Amino acid sequence: MPAILTLFAALALAGPIDPQADRPPTPPADSFRPDPAWKPLGQDVWFDPRGKRLVVRARVALQDGALEHLLCRKGTKEHESILATEAPARMIHAGLLLVGATPGHPVRFEPKFEPPTGTPIAIGLEWEQDGKPRKADARDWVKDAATGEPLTRDWVFAGSELFEDPRSKAMIYAADDGDLITVANFPASILDLPFRSSANDADRGYVSHAGRVPVRGTSVTMSFTLRTPPAQGQPRLKAAPAP
Repeated sequence: MPAILTLFAALALAGPIDPQADRPPTPPADSFRPDPAWKPLGQDVWFDPRGKRLVVRARVALQDGALEHLLCRKGTKEHESILATEAPARMIHAGLLLVGATPGHPVRFEPKFEPPTGTPIAIGLEWEQDGKPRKADARDWVKDAATGEPLTRDWVFAGSELFEDPRSKAMIYAADDGDLITVANFPASILDLPFRSSANDADRGYVSHAGRVPVRGTSVTMSFTLRTPPAQGQPRLKAAPAP
């Protein structure tokens, strides 16, 4: 029997294919409503003047896997980012300025390595799970692949890069390509980690904490505030286990 007929025969004997088998879990309901007092900066991004915070809406893109990003722009790097958003990169940058953050500089590799610098930023996460509101420190969703421990350092406002396109002469904001919040050092990152963190597959240091990240597609509200001193060792929000 030709190989193709053998394959079809095997499939027939196996029975009908379950159309639900490979579908991801259904994300929980989302009752988010922006506060009328918030100032809209663009799609899915607001400045909360009373709380002095930036609010960004995102969805879980990766529950379990190796990471280069905590947050990317939707349609760019979801295969290596826990969250994805439609919020414009430039408006996230502008919102951090409104919060009171000061950009430092992105990672530099030449003539010698210099880690990203900038104001330390605290990132809180809120979502709904099992009909209840949940909260977490964003660092608890990122796990050191070697130690199994959650991230302990804050992201800093590196500020990405602005450069002129040599052909069109238009000014290009590098983070528009998707590098919004990274756990591997990229010159285009808006928020990056203030130490050496490789993007090479063999040396990649962080993975998503699958036991804490909710199911793919879950809507998440991100809150960005200035990290008040001391920058490290802050009490963490209690992490909620994923279903």
